Amino acid sequence: MREKSMNKNIRKPVVLLTGANGFIGAYIALQLIREKKVQILAMVRSRDDSDAKIRLQRAWWEYPELINALDEGKIKILKGDVSANNLGLEEKTYINLVHNLTHIIHTAADLRLNASLEELRNTNLNGTKNLLYLAQRVHGDHGLERFSFLSTAYVAGKRKGDILESNLSSKDGFSSNYERSKFEAETEVRKSKIPFSIFRPGMVVGSSENGAIKTFNTIYVPLRLYLTGKIRLLPISPSNKINLVPVDYIAQSVVDLTFNLQAQNLTFHLTAPHESLPTVKELIEYTQSWAKDELGINLPKPLFLPLPHSWTQKILKTTFKEKENNAKNKRKGSESKGFSKSVMGIIAPYIQENRTFVRENTDHLLGNYPHHWKSFIDHILNYAAYMGFFHRSERTVHEQIMHRLQSKNFPVEYFDIINGEIIQQSGPEIRKKIIMAVNSLKKLGVKPQDHVAILGHNSTRYFILDVAIGLLGAVIVPLYYTSPLNEIKDILEDSFSKLLFIGTENVSKHVNQLDLSIPIISFSPNPKSHECEQTPEIMLWADFLKKGLEKPLNRNKPENLRAPVDFKSLATIRYTSGTTGKPRGVMFNHGNLRWMAEFIASMPPWKDRTSNVSYLSFLPLNHVVEGILGTYSPYYAPAPLKLYFLENFQELPSALPMVKPKVFFSVPRFYEKLWDSFQENTWGKIYMQTKNSFLKSILKKFLGNLLLKKAGLDQCSQLIVGSAPISESLIKEFQNLRIEIHNAYGLTEAPLVSINRLGENKSNTVGNPLPETGVKIAPDGEIMVKGPQVTMGYFKKDSSSLFSGKWLLTGDYGHLTPDGSLVITGRKKEVMINSYGKTISPLKIEVLLKSISGVSEAMVIGEQHPYCVALIWVDATPKSLSKLDNTIMAINTSLSRPEEIKRWAVLKNDLSIDNGDLTANLKLKRKSIVKRYEKTIDSLYEGPVSNSDTNERDNLIHSGSTGDNNEH
Repeated sequence: MREKSMNKNIRKPVVLLTGANGFIGAYIALQLIREKKVQILAMVRSRDDSDAKIRLQRAWWEYPELINALDEGKIKILKGDVSANNLGLEEKTYINLVHNLTHIIHTAADLRLNASLEELRNTNLNGTKNLLYLAQRVHGDHGLERFSFLSTAYVAGKRKGDILESNLSSKDGFSSNYERSKFEAETEVRKSKIPFSIFRPGMVVGSSENGAIKTFNTIYVPLRLYLTGKIRLLPISPSNKINLVPVDYIAQSVVDLTFNLQAQNLTFHLTAPHESLPTVKELIEYTQSWAKDELGINLPKPLFLPLPHSWTQKILKTTFKEKENNAKNKRKGSESKGFSKSVMGIIAPYIQENRTFVRENTDHLLGNYPHHWKSFIDHILNYAAYMGFFHRSERTVHEQIMHRLQSKNFPVEYFDIINGEIIQQSGPEIRKKIIMAVNSLKKLGVKPQDHVAILGHNSTRYFILDVAIGLLGAVIVPLYYTSPLNEIKDILEDSFSKLLFIGTENVSKHVNQLDLSIPIISFSPNPKSHECEQTPEIMLWADFLKKGLEKPLNRNKPENLRAPVDFKSLATIRYTSGTTGKPRGVMFNHGNLRWMAEFIASMPPWKDRTSNVSYLSFLPLNHVVEGILGTYSPYYAPAPLKLYFLENFQELPSALPMVKPKVFFSVPRFYEKLWDSFQENTWGKIYMQTKNSFLKSILKKFLGNLLLKKAGLDQCSQLIVGSAPISESLIKEFQNLRIEIHNAYGLTEAPLVSINRLGENKSNTVGNPLPETGVKIAPDGEIMVKGPQVTMGYFKKDSSSLFSGKWLLTGDYGHLTPDGSLVITGRKKEVMINSYGKTISPLKIEVLLKSISGVSEAMVIGEQHPYCVALIWVDATPKSLSKLDNTIMAINTSLSRPEEIKRWAVLKNDLSIDNGDLTANLKLKRKSIVKRYEKTIDSLYEGPVSNSDTNERDNLIHSGSTGDNNEH
C-alpha cells in the first residue's frame, strides 16, 4: 500500500476513457480537462486511426475545449473495440496501457432497449470483462487507482419500493434485455477484486445549462408523440415519478468520485431525490403550458389509464399501429409495419417509477442534489423542439440526407418541373442514384478534398451530384449558369476544379470556347444539349451513372456511406457575384453547413415543420442561401418531404400554385412583381382607389388571402426576403393586406446572420441575430459578425482583411436598435462622397426608387458631384411619365438634402449579364454601367440629356428634374 501511495504522488494520472465519442463520455472528457491535470486516452471504435480521429472530432465538434485538448496532446486517441480481444489494440499499445494507466472510466455501452440479449452482452458484458482483465493486469503491475463503471439505475429490474445502492438482485426479473446485460456486467465488476466505483444513472436527459443531447430516447419519446398529436392516452398513473437526471450532473459526479479515495468500492445512485422529480401529470401539464407559450399550440389534456405492463404493451402496439397505418395509407406506395416494436411500449416501465433510489453514498460524498426538474426542463424542451427531436448524430449534411432517404416514417419524394411537366421520383430511387454517382466519381479518380465544379439548372440531378460529391469528402464548387464564359473559365482555373458537370444547354453548346483540359459531364435532361460543332467529348448523364453500376449495390442491406471528413474539413467553395471586382471563392466547412441547415429547419412553426413539408427550389442552387435551404435543411425537419426543383425560373408563377410550399424564400424582385400584378388586376385597382377606410378594412383580409392563393403561397408558414434590400414601404403595403414578409440579412461570407421571426416582424429592420451569432458595430459603423455560419476565409486569397480578430467585417453599414434588431444603412464599398464632402449611401435611395410601380432597376450616382442623379430602368414605358416624376419628387421629401435626386433619366431595361451590366445573381455592376452610360450621366450634370450616342439614344425614354440642382 505504501508503494502505491508513493506512485500516486509521482505519477501523472493517465485515464482510459471508453465510449469517448458517446454523449456521456464527451461530458466526462470535458470535466476531466476542466478540473483534473490528467492524460486522457480516448478509445473509439473505428476502421482505422484516421477514421477514429474523424469520429472523435465530429463527436466533439461543439466542445472547443476538447478539440483544443486533442490538438495540444492532452487527449490521445486509441482505435479500439471493448468487445474484442486485447480491446482490438496492437500488443505494444496494450502493454503500454498495462504499464501506464492509473484510472479506467468505462462508459461504452449498447443502449438499445429492444435488442437481443446476445447482441447486448457482446458490448455490455463481454466488453466489461475485457476491460476488467486489463484493469487486473494494471493493478498487478503498479496498482490501478480506480475502475469507474457506468451502470444504470435499472439494474434494479422490476423491483419496487426503496432500492439501496449496495443491493443487487435479479429475483424480481427485468423489463428489458438491456437491464439484464448491465446487471451481469455490474456483477463482474463487484467480484473483480480491483478498486472500483459503480455509477447508476437514472434516465439521462440533456444538459441542465442548455438542454443539449445527442439521442432523443426514453422520456423524449412520449414528449415528442404528445407534442405532435400522436398520443393522448397514457397507460400509466399520473402520480408516478419520472426519474430525470441531466448529463452534466452525471459527468461531474463521475469525475469527482473517480478521484475520491472514499468512493472506492462503493456504488452511487446518480438519480434525483424523490422530491426533486416530476410526476407524470406535472411534466405533462408543464409541457402543455410551455407548448402554448413557446410553440403557439394548444395541446389536449392527456387521458391517464393505469394498466398492468402487459396490457400497456398491447394497447400501445395496437394504438400506434392504427395511427401509423392511417397516416401511411395516405402516402402512395409506402409500406408500414406500424409500431410493432413501439419504443413507447418498451420504455413504459421506466415511467412507472413505483420505487425510490436511495442516495446514501451519493449524498454522503457529493452533498445534496443541486437541481429541481423545473430548473432545467425549459432548456430540455427548447433544445428538443429546436432539433425536431432528431437524434444529434455526427452526420454531415450529406450523410443526414442519406439517412433520411432510408426513413419509412418520414419519406421523401422528389419532383422535377421541366417545361410545365412534373417528373416524380421516390427517395429510394434518388438514394440509389446517389450511390451510383459516388461510385462513378471514384472511377473518375475523384478523391477526398478534390474540387468538383457544377453548373446547371435546379434539378434532382444537380442534387444527386451535390450529395455524391459531399459523401466522397470532395469539395463542391457551384457556378452560376448565367455567368459569362470568360468568368466560368476564370473560376474553374482559380478553384483547381478536377471535373466539370454542366446542366444547361447554353453553356454546353459553347463549352469549346472554354478550352478546358478537365473531363466534362452533362447532366442536362436534354440529351442533345451537348451537341455543337467542335465541342470536346462530353460524357452523358446515363454513361456517367452506368460507371457506378460496375460496383454492385447490396439491395438487401442499404449502404451506410460515411464521408472521410470531420466538421472542420472544407465542404464547398461559393464564389461571390463580383459586384466590386473579380469573384472570390468563399470557403465553408461541413460544420458551417450542418449548423445552418439545422437552424433553417427550426424556423417554421412547430405544426408546419412536423406535418407534410413541401418546398420549391427555384433560385440557383449555387446561391449560398438556396444551396442550403433547398439542398440540406429539409432533411432536418421531422416530417414527410415533397421537394420540387424548377428548371426554368420564368415558370415560377405557374409552379408555385402546383407546389404550395410551406416555406418560401426569394429576392425582392419577386415581391415587387407580385405587388405590381396585384395593382394591375381588378380587385387590386378597387383596393388602391378606395378612400373609404371601412370598406378598405373589409377588403384587406379577403384580398390578402386571394393574392396569396393566386400566387400559390396560401399554405406558406413564412415568406422570407433576402439577398438584396427591399423597400420598407413595399413590406408595409403587404402588411396592410395582413401578409407578413420577413426581411433577412446575410452575405456570401455569412449566408444568414439575422431574420425577422414570426410574430416579431419589424419592417424597418432585418431582424434579430441568429442563435450563437454575435453582431456588433465597429466605430466607423461597419457591421461585424461572429458565429457558426461565418466562412473559413477566401480560397487562395489573403483573408486577413476579412476579419478583425475573430469578427467578420461584412462591408455593410448599420446599427442595432435598443431591442437588438439589426438595421442596414448602406454598403461600405458603395458609399459615395459628394463634392461637398457629404457621405451618401445610394442603397437606401435605390430601394425607394425601385419601389415605384413599373421601375425594374435603379442606380444612383453622386461620387465627387455636387448632387445626386439617377438612372432608372423600366420594362415598359409608364403611362404617365409626369406621375413617375412626381413620385420621385415625393421620395425626395423623405431624404436629406444631399441624398435628394435632382435629375434622372428613364431608360428601357436592356440590362443583361451578357452585356456585362449584371452579375450572375442579377446585381448591378456599377463600374460597367457608369462606363456604358457615361454621356447620359455627364448630361445629367451638364445640361439637357444628349442623344448623340446611338446606344444611349435608343434606350432613353425620358429625363426629369426637380429644377433645383444646388446641394444646399
